[in-house]
Amino acid sequence: IFYMPNFPKREHLCGKTDVNLLFEQSKRFTVYPLRILYTQRAENAYSRLLISVPKKVFKHAVDRNLLKRRIREAYRLHKPTHSVDMGVVYTHTQIASFQQIEQAMLKAVEKVNQHCQ
Repeated sequence: IFYMPNFPKREHLCGKTDVNLLFEQSKRFTVYPLRILYTQRAENAYSRLLISVPKKVFKHAVDRNLLKRRIREAYRLHKPTHSVDMGVVYTHTQIASFQQIEQAMLKAVEKVNQHCQ
């Protein structure tokens, strides 16, 4: 049986205007090794995610993709209950384990949920 993770295209934050809006008007905080940016959306909308891993720090695409997969999976397991646009910027200079990323994502999602009540 082939398993398909539950992170559909509609939950990807893409598009120049949406991304610019996120970076200009978002609330921000850091949960090491992640920097979180978020803005609340309309009540009936779904949450969307943008992941950024800097090319300046991780020169090899394999390393950036590995980190993005880990962040995406941690987000998928702990999605926010409120509808938000969320950006995640990886700030550490070394590759973190999935457990570290998952713990940081759990704290971040809890904080976002508290702020959006």
